[in-house]
Amino acid sequence: MSVIILAAGIVVFLWGSNVLFQKACIRRETPWPDLGKADEVEYEELIDAYNIKREINESIIISAEDGMKLAGNYYERKKEAPVVLFFHGLWSHSAVDGVAIYRITKEMNWNLLLVTSRAHDESGGTIATLGIRERYDCRDWAEWAADRFGENTPLFLMGISMSGAAVMMSSNLDLPDSVCGIIEDCGYISPMEMITLNAVEKLPRWFPEGIFKIFMEAGTRIYGHFSLYEADAGKALSETNVPILIIHGDKDCIAPVSMAYSLYHRCRSEKELFIVHGADHAGSYRTDPEKYKRTVSKFLKKYAAVYIQKKNMQNGIY
Repeated sequence: MSVIILAAGIVVFLWGSNVLFQKACIRRETPWPDLGKADEVEYEELIDAYNIKREINESIIISAEDGMKLAGNYYERKKEAPVVLFFHGLWSHSAVDGVAIYRITKEMNWNLLLVTSRAHDESGGTIATLGIRERYDCRDWAEWAADRFGENTPLFLMGISMSGAAVMMSSNLDLPDSVCGIIEDCGYISPMEMITLNAVEKLPRWFPEGIFKIFMEAGTRIYGHFSLYEADAGKALSETNVPILIIHGDKDCIAPVSMAYSLYHRCRSEKELFIVHGADHAGSYRTDPEKYKRTVSKFLKKYAAVYIQKKNMQNGIY
């Protein structure tokens, strides 16, 4: 009898951990938002997203450190201008999430690379790792850009939601010197903390949070071959020298605003915090577009100027 009970327990454990892994990490085809259901502001953003997708651009394909094919779309406005590398959120699309930075960089006459994350759209892979492997993809894209544009071109990494976490997690990975700033919008501290916060209220009251974490971690280890504890954005920020801009809505129910304050206090580099009142998850730009644009533009211009001045001094140009 004890053997039967043990075997049944193992079966339930493997089944449960697989269900959680599938729900959180397995690639899915995500339709674009429905124009018919959008309000006026959302409608204008979605029209821009469709136009971004159709605009003439350069398709870029690189190989990640683990051999995964990664895709991106490069929009050049001015040769030798600074470049922003933008990374979209989980189960979203680069053109949809990238509307804000597309508009900002176009107005600044800067260049933009919209990256498609692994397990999304044109990029390869069947598993999204919630920032764990994506942090290395951020570094790989930064190294590609540094090689493509040269050491004199300022580079910035920007990510939203999952990719907000990923760009922060990449900040201590020995990025190219030309990466002179990182912007994160509504990123979380760690995948496990984010998943747990969003799952607890949906779990039966009798189901212990600790057991849920064990099932979740087992699923990613057994079926995805990665650990949700491998990376922590707060730890990365405590070890980085790259300037950071943290953007967060104070009504965010997916990654609570307390995470933004925690990340800001743990960051050891130059840092800025922009809290958007009334904004929910990934809604900061839509809630206050003018202040969002001013804050992001100011950060980009400030640290691009700092980097250019440093390079001029190194090259003997005063």
